[in-house]
Amino acid sequence: AYKISNMSTSSAEFENYVFSRGGNRLIRTVLISSNGLGATKAIRSLRSWAYETFKSRDVLHLVCMATEDDLRTNAEYIRLADEYIIVEGGSNVHNFANVDLIVKIARRCGADAVWPGWGHASENPKLPEGLSHHNIAF
Repeated sequence: AYKISNMSTSSAEFENYVFSRGGNRLIRTVLISSNGLGATKAIRSLRSWAYETFKSRDVLHLVCMATEDDLRTNAEYIRLADEYIIVEGGSNVHNFANVDLIVKIARRCGADAVWPGWGHASENPKLPEGLSHHNIAF
């Protein structure tokens, strides 16, 4: 895993925001288990919400999965993330559609939630089941 930035918004401020709106859990670290334009849009949307709400882009820690090909092409979603984890390239059964791998990476990076994007593993019912087993939101 390669870290790019650190969170700065206080836990108390974030906790107050979540619980005052009826939330029952904090989601600070999100694994983006998709790539390309979908991952880019998700990261930009999350960053926009964080800045508009807390005047800080760092309220969330965004971790993405990246293949060597994604790194070689300097994919925008990787540059926008706080951290990336290198996964095997090739067919998506080896990376973005691999439910077991996504759950393993989510656990390893301490993700509170996973955003799977469209396609890949997002339509596989085993993903939310596997994540919920480890108390990770889908």
